[in-house]
Amino acid sequence: MIRVDGLSLKIHGRTLLEDISFTLEEGRVYALLGENGSGKTTLMRCLSSFYPGYEGSIMFSGMQLKDCTRTEREHLHSLLPQTLASLDMGVEYMLSLTGGAAQMLSSFGLGHILSRRMDTLSGGERQMVYLAFAVARDAMLYLMDEPEASLDGRFRRKVESTMRRLADDGRIVLASFHDMNRALAVADGILVLSKGRLVFSGSVSGFLETGIGESLFALSRRTLLDEDGSPVTVFL
Repeated sequence: MIRVDGLSLKIHGRTLLEDISFTLEEGRVYALLGENGSGKTTLMRCLSSFYPGYEGSIMFSGMQLKDCTRTEREHLHSLLPQTLASLDMGVEYMLSLTGGAAQMLSSFGLGHILSRRMDTLSGGERQMVYLAFAVARDAMLYLMDEPEASLDGRFRRKVESTMRRLADDGRIVLASFHDMNRALAVADGILVLSKGRLVFSGSVSGFLETGIGESLFALSRRTLLDEDGSPVTVFL
């Protein structure tokens, strides 16, 4: 379990996060939602030790994140960032830095790009290479910042099935989404940020009941029928 209590962050006098508290449980996928600039990336960076100067508490199974050694932190979290550098190195060499990453990329159906260089890949290919690198690491928490950006439907499905597999293995996945409908389709729980504050943390059904999707994101909600005839909530 990961417990965050009273997390706040100020940089150069500007408040980026304020008094955020929530709990993440093993075996679940959580979707992080919020407008641009709401603090989603900043929150993920705090959870990945990128911003150590926060106030409050971040506990990984009873261990205070600030007190962990670098070696301990390597097994606590793995981050797939939103901005992906086009590195001047070979794909196979990069993935060799994490055991099992090359096999993970092959399982995505992209083994044929192992012989290429990172700076020759398309945005979607690069995204999948970084995903393979991130999920091949042995961690408790997998942080994915806009993991479906630049991806077509085929690779989005691979990303979502990877999230579910990690959760089924007892890990925790926290992923930010731009597309609320994809978030609702894949997540077990929802967190919503607005202007650096947490305005919702709970189940998908609880999120739908609050009406935040309509009020905060100015979207309209519709109920459609899935292929098997079951009702599905979508936002337009």
